[in-house]
Amino acid sequence: ATVDGINKKDNKIDEKIDNAINKKIDSKIDNTIDNTIDSKEENESENEIDMSEYHTKDKIKDKQTASNQLTIQEKKEQAKRGILICNGTSIDSEIIYWKIVPGDDQYESPITPHHDLHHDRYITFEYDQGGWNNVRMGMEIIVVMAHAMGRTLALPPAQHLYLLGKTHKDEKDKEEHDEMGFEDFFDIDLLKSHKGSHIITMNEFLEREAVTGGLKGILPPGNRSDLWGQELWNYLWKVADVKPAWYGRYLAMPDKPENFNLSSPDTDPKTLELMKSFGGDRKPVFYEKELELAHHIHFAAREEYRLLQHHYSFTFFSDRYQQSFYKRFIRDYMRYRDVIQCAGHELVQAVRVDARASVPEGNGDYYALHIRRGDFQFKDVKLTAGEIVKNLHFPNGTAIIPPGSLVYISTDDPDGICVNCYVQRQPCTSYKPPKPVGCPEPTSWDAFTEFGWKIRFLNGYLKDGVLNGVNPNLYGMAESIVCSRAKVFAGTFYSTFTGYIHRLRGYHGIGEDSYYHTNHELMVLRKPKSQGHGFFREWRAGWTDDNGGLI
Repeated sequence: ATVDGINKKDNKIDEKIDNAINKKIDSKIDNTIDNTIDSKEENESENEIDMSEYHTKDKIKDKQTASNQLTIQEKKEQAKRGILICNGTSIDSEIIYWKIVPGDDQYESPITPHHDLHHDRYITFEYDQGGWNNVRMGMEIIVVMAHAMGRTLALPPAQHLYLLGKTHKDEKDKEEHDEMGFEDFFDIDLLKSHKGSHIITMNEFLEREAVTGGLKGILPPGNRSDLWGQELWNYLWKVADVKPAWYGRYLAMPDKPENFNLSSPDTDPKTLELMKSFGGDRKPVFYEKELELAHHIHFAAREEYRLLQHHYSFTFFSDRYQQSFYKRFIRDYMRYRDVIQCAGHELVQAVRVDARASVPEGNGDYYALHIRRGDFQFKDVKLTAGEIVKNLHFPNGTAIIPPGSLVYISTDDPDGICVNCYVQRQPCTSYKPPKPVGCPEPTSWDAFTEFGWKIRFLNGYLKDGVLNGVNPNLYGMAESIVCSRAKVFAGTFYSTFTGYIHRLRGYHGIGEDSYYHTNHELMVLRKPKSQGHGFFREWRAGWTDDNGGLI
């Protein structure tokens, strides 16, 4: 075995480490490398991977940790604006928040020693049974964990997702269908382009592992690789080596391979303090031998196994450099596909043109609201237009959205009739006044126009030909992009749709110009606390580093 051969096995460890070895600046490192090479030569005929080699080089990498951390600010300064391709052409758009950060595309997790063994370490998952943004939250966590653990992620096929079942035929489709999946929303090729990201289809995973008896020796039904729906979920549950239950828990990751002392009372006090602040009243699940060596980890979507949290408040990294990287990783690699971003760009442009014509003195500025009604389980957030207007005032009486403004309203009730509004399993129309909480009365949006707002809904722009040809299941994502660029945004408390808009605004640097129109919750998003957990809102920690600056 040659030095070049070993470096190739290790995916060409970064240039600084190679230079350190070549220059022999540390005799202990020299001896260790020489011994490793000798050992490798002795075992060459067996064609085995010597794991100690990886641990040795991880120790060498540790010598670079301090200097790497010093470059975080430099990486931010050198980051370039992201690229958006619409109809084959690169366009400059105000909606671009993602960046190209030098070196990020080559970053591999230092936690796991088996990057060359990713083909034998897998993660599978089920789509959450809630609304789209609940599904998205779970997928973000999964992508982070697959990268951090050095595992191959097997993506499930498209399924029937809640409220995303409109029949459609995209460019790649042979016929119309109503299923949606990971690749409908995120760019698989972009994720695969990252050195530390390994992704295959579920069909590939089942052909490689299941039909060959590689999953506990249990063959799939009919020894097929095209399992779908509950049949697939049941099989993955049956053959998984580890199925963690996450309710009330979070994942605690070490800073290097087999440094499993996070669960030890000897853990560094500063790390313990960070964990306590991060975890709150949750219990940690430590990344230890069982998770590291498991052949197949499966994440179910049932009850206590649901990943109903945000990626940045679910996975704790004791190395703050890693914590910062994974926030950027989600921002830059788990963004919506260009086809969705381009739809959002088109809609933003249409609203801007409308605003300039309707409010000439406003320079194209517009405001946005997200108002959730329908089947939303939190009854007390379903308000009348008059209540929302009243709530959107500062304590001194100043309106947060001034009269005369153009206001884009993203809602599941554009007609103002509280369609599908239920209380105690009874439609609101079945109740006589005074109606219970959850049945706003009156239901119309008239109070908005009476206050002087020029209100707009998606349907009006669709009638004008905006988003022509766009998959209707993607309208909600386009609307979230419109809301992310508003001068001021106010959303619905508890809504993960509102929450994601808040994060997008945070990426753009305007997260502080965001509010809730819900009773008693107006200023929640502007409070000093930056870190928290739970599904119902987003936190500054999602788009800022420990020092409070943007990632």
